[in-house]
Amino acid sequence: MLRISAVLAMWLFSGAVAALTLPPQLQISAHLSQASVPACPKETASKLALTFNNNQLTGHLAQLSLDLTCSNRRSASSQQASASNSDALSLLFTLPDIDFQVDELTLHLPSGSVSGPAVLRHHQQGVTVQWQTDAGDTQLDIIPEKQGWRWQGKLPGQLLTPYLTQPLQVSGGWQPRQPLTLKVAGTLPTPLQGKWQLALNAKQTAQGWQLQPSSQLRVPQLTWQELTLSQLRFAPLTAVSLGQAWQGELSWQQGRWQQQTIPAASLQLQAKDLIANQGQMSLKLAPKVRLNGAWHYDQGLALTVPKQSLSAADVWSWLDEWLLLPVVMDMPAGQWQVALNAANVLDSKQPINIEAALSKGQLSYSDLLAEDLAAKFKLSWSEQGLRSVGPQGLSVAQLNVGIPITNIQGALRLQADGLWLSGLTAQVFDGYLALSPMALNATPQGEAHFSDISLEPLLNYASVDGLTGQGRLKGRLPFSFDQGLSVTKGRAESEQGWITYQASEQLQASGDANISLGLTLGLLSDLRYDRLGADISMARNGEAIINSHLYGQAPINGKLHPVNLNYHHQENLLQLLASLRFAQDLSEQLPAKLQRENNQ
Repeated sequence: MLRISAVLAMWLFSGAVAALTLPPQLQISAHLSQASVPACPKETASKLALTFNNNQLTGHLAQLSLDLTCSNRRSASSQQASASNSDALSLLFTLPDIDFQVDELTLHLPSGSVSGPAVLRHHQQGVTVQWQTDAGDTQLDIIPEKQGWRWQGKLPGQLLTPYLTQPLQVSGGWQPRQPLTLKVAGTLPTPLQGKWQLALNAKQTAQGWQLQPSSQLRVPQLTWQELTLSQLRFAPLTAVSLGQAWQGELSWQQGRWQQQTIPAASLQLQAKDLIANQGQMSLKLAPKVRLNGAWHYDQGLALTVPKQSLSAADVWSWLDEWLLLPVVMDMPAGQWQVALNAANVLDSKQPINIEAALSKGQLSYSDLLAEDLAAKFKLSWSEQGLRSVGPQGLSVAQLNVGIPITNIQGALRLQADGLWLSGLTAQVFDGYLALSPMALNATPQGEAHFSDISLEPLLNYASVDGLTGQGRLKGRLPFSFDQGLSVTKGRAESEQGWITYQASEQLQASGDANISLGLTLGLLSDLRYDRLGADISMARNGEAIINSHLYGQAPINGKLHPVNLNYHHQENLLQLLASLRFAQDLSEQLPAKLQRENNQ
């Protein structure tokens, strides 16, 4: 094997030939079978040829291997190279200062190597490498600096990953006993949108190369479909050796999904070494809200979050920090089961599948309470946006609004225009309540239909002494919610029932003195109606107006006489319901409180 001294001899030969004035028809060639650098064992050259033809000196190499992490003791201005084998000399700058065609140029990196045909062009500052790789053409300026290197140029993005289709700007340098630096900038791969900057610092230690914690990947703004994240940063948590386990953290400061703000969060990743294409991950949304799973990179980035439990109270506390809701609600109890699966998050045509189930939940608004809440969600997030898949069941055992509403069943649907509630039914006063499909936005509106409502328990809840009745009600209540619940043009109807009102002694005495009042009280003592109708409206503050119309018969002096009765009633229904809830809570809690005090 010929050592570097042979290369130096050819270098002197090339200088001598270039300095002479020779006949144009003269042809001179020199050959060297192999050369190497003792201090840099990865640097080799084979089948080197120098040719002088037509007063031009050219070079050719069958193979050239370079190690950019090996030191160089030749400055950019020096024209002489040291021949001492104790110094590490780069073979690149020992070659004669002429252009070379290289059949195969191999560049050794801290991890792996890249090969391909190339052209070496010498200039005053250093060498420009024009390199053809499978990923595309590369141009890299390599400049000796002190005892190391400085480089800059352009690389094809697919040299790093097939998803990077745009060229990359690259720069960096290395000095002995100093970290190797590499800066790369480019455009995020489709379907992601945004720019990224990578800054790597690697240090050579007794255990090999280590990636330093100061290394980081930054993305000022990332956009994917309807999601935008700002100030993303990924960095190793500790120094990382090439063959050892590593941990890194991806964080963002803020974000937005559609018109909704998303809070800061972080994602921790780990793997057994830097070469491994799979490992574990942990998404930290809040101090008590964390999702654990696995990632796998193989021609795409796959994510898996197996089913796991989360406290509904903790999840709601996190949602309440950023989610825009039309009213202030709370979820004090319940348990979520959550799972996620994505075959390739970098491919917008492949969905991210999300499953979630809520059990034994409670949802409160003011002093309203929904108990034993259960729900199931199956969502798909792809290039069409976030959509629900199949039925999304929802059930509530009981809703306490002052009157008993039980066995609530419904379905949620997430589509392009937002979240919709459909098919909701419930039982109230031995009858049924159903809501028309409605969008759950900042100002929801819809229509409640009721049927077969028993008049007797309804009148009992009205808490009017002496008032009873029987019959079945049906109707509709168009409603909207905008800074308060309102009802417009509501209607209730009933056929074939009766109403009786037994007046108090004081009111009966007044009726005896007032013929009109006495007649009315007499009619209401046993009023059998054929048709009952009521027009209902309520303002946002709860003030309700009910205009009732009753047609039927009533006994007078032992005979039935036709009755046409109109009744106007005005009351704050929200306050009435609140008082009913208070009375119910008091009746439930007071005996228990008295029992506890009696036992003390």
